[in-house]
Amino acid sequence: MRKKVVKYSKFFVKHYHLKIGRFLASHGASEYTILVIFSVILGTLAGLAAVCFHETIEIFTHFSHSTGKIFSGSFPWIIISIPMLGMLLQWLMTRLAPKQAKQKGVLEVIKSVSMRNGKIPFKTTLFHFLAPAICIGTGGTVGPEAPAAQTGAGTVAAVGELLGISESKLKIFTAAGAGAAIAAVFNTPLAGIFFAIEVILLNDIHASALSAFLLSSVSASAVSRAILGNEPRFHFGHLELGSYDQFFYYLLLGVLAGFLSVAFIKSNEWVKDKFQKLYKKFPVLPVMLIVGLAMGIAGYFLPELFGIGYNCINNLLFGMYSIKLVTIFFVFKFVLVLLILNSGGFGGIFAPSIFLGACYGYLFALVFSSLFHIPLDYVTYTLVGMGAMLAGVNSVPITAIMILFEMTNNYYFILPLMLGIVGSHIVTQMIMNGSIYSRELLHAGFHAGFGKDTTILRSISIDKVIRRDILTLTDQTPVSQVVREFLNTTHDTIYTTDNNNRITGVITSASLQHLITDFDNLQQVLIAKDIADNDICIIHAHESLEHALRLFGRYRVEEIPVVYQEDESKPLGTLHYQDVLNAYNQMAAKMNLKDGLANDFKSLQTDQILEVMPGFSMAETKSPDKFIGKNLAQLKLRNLYRIDVLMIERKDVFSNNKNDKQQLMPDKNFVFKRGDRLIIYGRTLDVLNFKNISSGN
Repeated sequence: MRKKVVKYSKFFVKHYHLKIGRFLASHGASEYTILVIFSVILGTLAGLAAVCFHETIEIFTHFSHSTGKIFSGSFPWIIISIPMLGMLLQWLMTRLAPKQAKQKGVLEVIKSVSMRNGKIPFKTTLFHFLAPAICIGTGGTVGPEAPAAQTGAGTVAAVGELLGISESKLKIFTAAGAGAAIAAVFNTPLAGIFFAIEVILLNDIHASALSAFLLSSVSASAVSRAILGNEPRFHFGHLELGSYDQFFYYLLLGVLAGFLSVAFIKSNEWVKDKFQKLYKKFPVLPVMLIVGLAMGIAGYFLPELFGIGYNCINNLLFGMYSIKLVTIFFVFKFVLVLLILNSGGFGGIFAPSIFLGACYGYLFALVFSSLFHIPLDYVTYTLVGMGAMLAGVNSVPITAIMILFEMTNNYYFILPLMLGIVGSHIVTQMIMNGSIYSRELLHAGFHAGFGKDTTILRSISIDKVIRRDILTLTDQTPVSQVVREFLNTTHDTIYTTDNNNRITGVITSASLQHLITDFDNLQQVLIAKDIADNDICIIHAHESLEHALRLFGRYRVEEIPVVYQEDESKPLGTLHYQDVLNAYNQMAAKMNLKDGLANDFKSLQTDQILEVMPGFSMAETKSPDKFIGKNLAQLKLRNLYRIDVLMIERKDVFSNNKNDKQQLMPDKNFVFKRGDRLIIYGRTLDVLNFKNISSGN
């Protein structure tokens, strides 16, 4: 039954997407117009997803509060046990869906956009819709923004795939969906745009993405305001900025906030490491229940710690707490957030950063006023502290400015806010050299720079590009023989090896130039070891071209010897700088082809071969009979025929029109059927050979 529902839902969406596409094409709609239309549609869907997430949190929160009030008189321990129940439910979900549980938060969205063309499994989206709602709704003192971003991005990714949006566009829309969800959940359209740029794309912005971010965020905010209202999140009275000679204190507040942010990031990494070691010795559930118990006890005595904490921040802005109590809030929030998130709970750190910043700014103003008799307005410093901690912990200076500006609907304190945020951000970057997200990515084995060029280079391993004809001589070889080898080979480089066949040095033809004047005498006494350059880099065959390119830049050589990582005594060949550039150009051309093939498929005639770049072509051909029933992984087309299948055209079985075709992007599990037509790509000669094979069957 489930398969039928999925099958017909895909048909329904695809059928109407085709109608929309034909309608737009028939009216001469440009690509930009289509971008605008889909940005609004997908942004609206991301906004609805974020609103649903917000309402789900409210449902769980209402249930928790109602239960606590009912039993608070007779059974006060019930209040303490509610966060434990939340941790139990999250543990059960993790046990039922361990794969989805690992793909959590903003990091998963970043990786999906940069490495998986914006694709997020819908099961993952559903998991991270429900688990954080349970965590926050049962009192977990974490934030809603990371799961909201994942929900918005996942919704857009799922719908985008159903609509057949190309991979290059889907990446943009998925990032835009994350920003749109942030815009909806915080009611901050501008902040949503910059969240997508600073966090999801790691500041790797493209002009084509900006329009999608803007339209998606505005659409999502419109949905949020229509359903949830348009009241500012924080309320406060009159602001006193102080004279301009006191603006130094805003910068000082920001600098100190930077050090607090560093302490938070370092503590987060330390606590995560301790929990990972702890879970190797003890089961997860008891530890999560203990953390839930700690949250329940803290919340029992300090109810302001339960949940996101916006009501507590509003009370701070009206000066309702003492210095001692606010200090306790800060310490407990700091510790509990780290314990919940690293023990196995689900949520974000944006809202906790704002809460910690509010407490810190409040304390900063009151301490200076009390101890140094400097009249600082606690309301203004509370607001600036919120922005400074948000920017410092998350490395999002522009997003922090926009969030505070839009959540307060007040532009009056923008200059102090900018001073505090700049001070915090500079300190954090100087010490940490990267955001909390980029550091977690690095610890997980991913690099922070995710541009298209980097993605291409990282996708190609060195063993696909190396030349196998490496020339080696033992380091004891006489110089006279070295010279003869150079004269009798086309190689410009010889590598010397020791008795274990390990590469010890490199000799180039240029290395022999200084021997020419006295060669007759020197050839009798010198051996290869004496003239070889021992400062040589070696690269392993499994490494990527990205790593190779860094080595070429560092050593300034034209070729590098390649060996197995497991056995460096077996030189495999050499990697040449020009070969790296050629491999990159070929892959880039192929990726660009894939992006535009859906629209250009019909422009290829059956027998036509289209040269894409010198020496490389693409062509349309029918699928050979021997391919039927087999998948791409079984056929090994690259190894046997040295070509790639970029796209498949197949008759649309759901359409009554015989001329309606499906354009499919194949993966390794794609199974060929009779009547399939292929677009193939490769060297021109290989493409011609394959066409001849497919024609003759």
